[in-house]
Amino acid sequence: MGFLKRRGAKVLLIASSVLLVGVAILYWRTSRAAYETAEYTVVGSDADIEIRDYAGLVLAETTMSTGDASRNGSFGRLFRFITGNNSNQQSIAMTTPVFVDPDPDDSRMAFVLPRAVTSSGAPEPTDESVELGEFRTGRYAVLRFSGTISEQRQDEAHAQLLARMDELGLKALSGPQFAYYDPPWTIPSMRRNEVLVRIADDSGI
Repeated sequence: MGFLKRRGAKVLLIASSVLLVGVAILYWRTSRAAYETAEYTVVGSDADIEIRDYAGLVLAETTMSTGDASRNGSFGRLFRFITGNNSNQQSIAMTTPVFVDPDPDDSRMAFVLPRAVTSSGAPEPTDESVELGEFRTGRYAVLRFSGTISEQRQDEAHAQLLARMDELGLKALSGPQFAYYDPPWTIPSMRRNEVLVRIADDSGI
């Protein structure tokens, strides 16, 4: 009986280990680590703020109204574009981050297109509500924050960034852009979210 118990415990341990490895692989394949990330260069940092230079990024973007339902609809239109709803019927790899511009007059959500796709010529969207655009080249002040996506959380993060910029003598040249790196099932405290504000190209800390 002791042998059987030990054998049963060993089998259970092995099964648990296999399950944990499987969960880890699944998490990795569906987390930010599995995707190409938009390139930038960090040119300065101070505690919770970074100064970054971005080259032009090609975006697939669509309009977005306020509210979670509309946010999900915007994501769906962009997802259909990268899964074949385009002029080449081409499957395009997902990247990070997903950008959200909360401009009250023209709020938008955008996917960054992979370098390999843009270098060979990005296909045109076949859905008129999706269009190709560009993330403006330049220098940005960036603050990272965690938690779930909400307008309140965005407002708080933006206010925190502006306060830190004021302390560092950095002048905002644009409204906020938000960058979200993780799928929605990621534990909120582990999510990488960012707010970006354009600053003068010669600004630094």
